[in-house]
Amino acid sequence: MKPLVKTVATTAVVLAGLAGCASRSSGGSSTSAAGAGSGGSSSSSSSSSAGQTPSTPPSSTGQTGTPNPSNPSDPGTVKYVALQGLSLQKDGVTLVTEVNWGGCYDQPTLVIKSQDASKVVIEEKTVSHYRVGMMCPDFSRNGEATVKLDAPLGSRQVIDGVKNVAISVS
Repeated sequence: MKPLVKTVATTAVVLAGLAGCASRSSGGSSTSAAGAGSGGSSSSSSSSSAGQTPSTPPSSTGQTGTPNPSNPSDPGTVKYVALQGLSLQKDGVTLVTEVNWGGCYDQPTLVIKSQDASKVVIEEKTVSHYRVGMMCPDFSRNGEATVKLDAPLGSRQVIDGVKNVAISVS
């Protein structure tokens, strides 16, 4: 009797593992994999995962449960990156840098972290709306990011707020 119980138990564990792998690769929820691993038979986990698929219809963008990147209430993931070069416009108060963006990213912006009589600390802000399972558009754009200082730059030093190093301004 013991070899039969051992064989049945081993078969149940293997089937539960396979059911969990199948539900993850076919886009099923992880709760069906957890239900299969808790001792339920493979037929009940299949029926529970099949029962969940129709109840979550894809959104108009084709993803299930992912936020829309064009939704203004979705703030996205903000990241500050080091500047690649900076120039000063003729007015003496506007700093400009060339930027590239595309896909799930918004156009980068320049952000002044602080400015005083001796220095200006500046960073480039990027915002990504990427979400797992969501495809990003395949495009690339080039442009400029600008920021106006409170007073003319004059002899003040410009500091990259990410790397904390001085930036030469052309």
